[in-house]
Amino acid sequence: MCAGRKILVYYWHDMSDAVNQIKERISIVDVVSQYVDLHPAGKSLKGKSPFTSEKTPSFYVSPDRGMYYCFSSSQGGDIFTFVQHMEGLDFKGSLKLLAERAGIELVPEDPKKKTERDRQYDALESATVFYTDWLTKEQSAFSYLESRGVSNQTIAKWRIGYAPGPPTHGWRETRQQLSTQSFTDDEMLRTGLIKGGDNGKEPYDVFRDRVMFPIFDPSGRVVGFSGRILAKDSEAPKYVNSPETDLFNKSEILFGYDKAKQGIRKFDFSLIVEGQFDVIMSHQAGYTNTVAVSGTALTEHQVGLLQRLSNKAVLALDADRAGVNAAKRGAAIMLARGMDVKVARLPEGSDPADMVAAGGDQLKQAIKTSKHVIEFLLDILEKSSTDKRAYKLKAQTEVLPFVVRIPNQIDQEHFVGVVAERIESSKEAVRAEIERMRDREQSTQSARTAPVDKERSASRNIVEERSHTTQRDALAAHILLASEIIAPVIATKILEAFESISGQQPATAKAAIAPEVASELMFTLEEQYQKLPQTQLKADLAHLLVTYATLTYKDELREAHQALREAASQSGSDNSALQRIATAQKKLGDIDYTLEYFEE
Repeated sequence: MCAGRKILVYYWHDMSDAVNQIKERISIVDVVSQYVDLHPAGKSLKGKSPFTSEKTPSFYVSPDRGMYYCFSSSQGGDIFTFVQHMEGLDFKGSLKLLAERAGIELVPEDPKKKTERDRQYDALESATVFYTDWLTKEQSAFSYLESRGVSNQTIAKWRIGYAPGPPTHGWRETRQQLSTQSFTDDEMLRTGLIKGGDNGKEPYDVFRDRVMFPIFDPSGRVVGFSGRILAKDSEAPKYVNSPETDLFNKSEILFGYDKAKQGIRKFDFSLIVEGQFDVIMSHQAGYTNTVAVSGTALTEHQVGLLQRLSNKAVLALDADRAGVNAAKRGAAIMLARGMDVKVARLPEGSDPADMVAAGGDQLKQAIKTSKHVIEFLLDILEKSSTDKRAYKLKAQTEVLPFVVRIPNQIDQEHFVGVVAERIESSKEAVRAEIERMRDREQSTQSARTAPVDKERSASRNIVEERSHTTQRDALAAHILLASEIIAPVIATKILEAFESISGQQPATAKAAIAPEVASELMFTLEEQYQKLPQTQLKADLAHLLVTYATLTYKDELREAHQALREAASQSGSDNSALQRIATAQKKLGDIDYTLEYFEE
């Protein structure tokens, strides 16, 4: 890593300067080698994939190009995409982390003025320190954690604290402490630490006499709290969570995600539980892949965070009706995204925290014997149904919709067989019912969005054009990146052809290629082109140029015809459109990229 004096990089909305500075000061080998044991492989380095379990190394790093590519998982990119995948961060999070490693301090254009957002983070951090300090003073809070089996190491790791309040302490302890650190009431209100008093009374603390669990974002910054009431006879809610704020969005945050990222990769599945205690005790027992939602049902965004790290999940929720319904809601989202979803059946009246406190064997067994959500639901229905017919009808309405959601046809066919066997029906009957459900869903969707014929045709044309454009962009990326691998004299020729066809500067077009796309193409093309004889290489490149030119000129022709139709519909004419049509037709007729092109 780069050591020495920190440099300041000023930015506002454009992060390009910061990105370039980081890439200059830190290499991809520096970053990747912290996670992967790399060995020389020609011009590249290789190692075992950090994304999958494999025996034969298929993960390659190119120091020269600052790129990596994993052939086993089809993931690639630069240092920023690598850190995003490994740490579960967004781009800004990876930028911040890499800037710190590179000895770069990212500051706003005005370094003297902290942003409002920074002040909110600072207020929450100060509150966390205040609560952790208080835990050492409040023996009843510490004793409660001890009675639940929470170790001192876990308390420190999760920064668990105590918020003082009645009956022993006042209503404004947190507010008074943060006020001494120059935080205003408005800043504390905006972070959810205090709430406004009624009838002109002073604002007071949201969290009072509660064991405090900080809620962290994926980067490990405190964005909110969950507080568990300490007083046994209190009529207050057992748990109180921070309200939604600029920093804390309940539908986006997963409790424990910042600490579970590496565990999810290690175990290749995420363990999803219901509460804070369940998360921290599962981690304490070694299940460092455990997360929980923060007061909401599992959302698309949260599932997306988990799927970045593994395509598998185990739901370990309460065995009551609410727990089963929560499992259904979460499974519906995950199945639709192609994830493998299992459910761990917990004993009645037990949760993961209780099971860990009792020794952990029960939790281990529950996870080991977890079943796919479809089999789990069939078990539930079979146990609760009064007769076979009722069981079959419930399976039709409550289980088949989950089978419909499975996008993989082979996997879906497997569960068609599972359902058919369990309800003693034929695969054909189950499959026919699934098709009927799918048709009904599509009809309902069509009825909601049915456009007139003209609009429908326009939509179809847009889809076709997008598909066409995507193919053309892929060819352009192929041409541009091939130029970095082949001999300079050939590279010059294909870049001249690209600029002539597209009208774009090659350097500008190359900079717009996504890092993931660039890395995959670069490593794939390098392997292919090294084995090709020179004549075959030129023939392949010539074919590439012909295909790219044909698609480009056909697009120009289509656009010109569209302009002419629009002019005609307005009872006019468009001479420029006619000229564009003629030009595009001539270009199509003049395409002539052959082996001889490279000999000129």
